[in-house]
Amino acid sequence: MYGFSLSAIPAQPDFIEALKSPVEPWAWPGIAPFGSLQTRPTPTLPDTFAYKPSSNAYVENLITNGARILIDNEKDLNALDARIGDGDAGSTFAEASRIILKNIARLPLASPQELCETLGRLLARNAGGSSGVLLSIMFATAGQKKGWRDGLAAGLERMQKYGGASLGDRTMLDALIPAVTALQAGSLQQAAKAAREGADATRAMSAKAGRAAYVPQDQLQNIPDPGAEAIARLLEGLSKLS
Repeated sequence: MYGFSLSAIPAQPDFIEALKSPVEPWAWPGIAPFGSLQTRPTPTLPDTFAYKPSSNAYVENLITNGARILIDNEKDLNALDARIGDGDAGSTFAEASRIILKNIARLPLASPQELCETLGRLLARNAGGSSGVLLSIMFATAGQKKGWRDGLAAGLERMQKYGGASLGDRTMLDALIPAVTALQAGSLQQAAKAAREGADATRAMSAKAGRAAYVPQDQLQNIPDPGAEAIARLLEGLSKLS
């Protein structure tokens, strides 16, 4: 992926002379002295917990058990991701789950709209990896809608806009999209079934987005996308509770 590196070396005369010398690589820009420093105040971020905590036993049970499911699957998902990616998919989901469990007493559980917005902010500041960022976008967008069903649908749309992936690209969206679609008029069990079918379908897909897009196609055969597998395992575990 694109990026940059920063190196620090002593400002010794021979180093400076060498850095100023002509070189053959066309991309070397040479060196220039620092100009005068300018500082700007950091914008104040919105409060993560902008709403008063509230209780809902059913929602709390779902969140608590869902977090534990992802934590329990951390090693399995990491091992799966190691075959086609960075090997940290399980840790990304598990760490986000630990953060949510740690702060569950501060969540507005009685309001789906406020809960989604709070989860979005919580994930934005604490969840790692592209999955954490994209899930943060989904929940933050969902928090702008009064109905949680409409919210999740809008969140998925925004997630696709910023992430650049869509159904069939071999990402967690292949489990999320059918699951959220099933939830619009169905049950958690139907959502789990749809997520499992979507995750299993990624075994035969060509990767068009995410880290797997850089992996040779023959190495992806019969291996599900780790993000989609995480969503499927999460919903399958939750569907057994109700």
